[in-house]
Amino acid sequence: MNDLRIETRDLEDGISVLTLEGVLDKRSVAPLEQRVRGLIDGGRLKLVVNCEKLTQLSNDGMSVFLSHLIKLKKAGGDIKFCQMSPEVKSVLALLHLNKLLVVKTTEAEAIADFASAQKKPKEGEKLRIDVDEVGDVSVCSLHGFVDRHTIALLDTTLADLLERGRARIVIDCAELTYISSNGMGVFISYVSKARGHGGDIKLCTLRDVARTVITMLGLHRHFEVFESRSDAVTSFA
Repeated sequence: MNDLRIETRDLEDGISVLTLEGVLDKRSVAPLEQRVRGLIDGGRLKLVVNCEKLTQLSNDGMSVFLSHLIKLKKAGGDIKFCQMSPEVKSVLALLHLNKLLVVKTTEAEAIADFASAQKKPKEGEKLRIDVDEVGDVSVCSLHGFVDRHTIALLDTTLADLLERGRARIVIDCAELTYISSNGMGVFISYVSKARGHGGDIKLCTLRDVARTVITMLGLHRHFEVFESRSDAVTSFA
């Protein structure tokens, strides 16, 4: 029988656990979308998805969670998965989502992971950019949020580097807690300028939220992305 059963438990601190049983595909996404949207509208922004009894997962099923992930993260929430079978995990790998999503072994670990999650920056400290010069490479470390309220600082920083002939740029995203499509638009506008000056803009140490934006906008095809800062810097050599 090709159906999906969903059970929901509300815990403290705004955490809700969704237990999925059965098949999550194109024919069963509607009730899941309704349940997830209902939780979010009710202020339940921290979702744990228990996949122990989930027998099949499709791209359509996963798109329900991805469509809400960015807004949840910006609002201080998240979606964490747990107890996935090897078959379901293989779908994440096939869709290149295994590094984008948080997957824990047990439900308890997924719940506890919310307690250790980094909080939003305080107002007035939304974005800080530290620039380090490593030979002829400029490394910009982003701390906080990049959205329509803070892109002016990012724009000014990149413009200043190019004006000084620093066209080889690495963007270190280890402390970047959120980036909007507007923020990625700044990188898009400057990467061609950097390449026109014989350089490039490369990204490294992406956190989940940055990977989400890049994947959803298809930008992973336009930027080189490295796991470590040192790898990004040495790639210019």
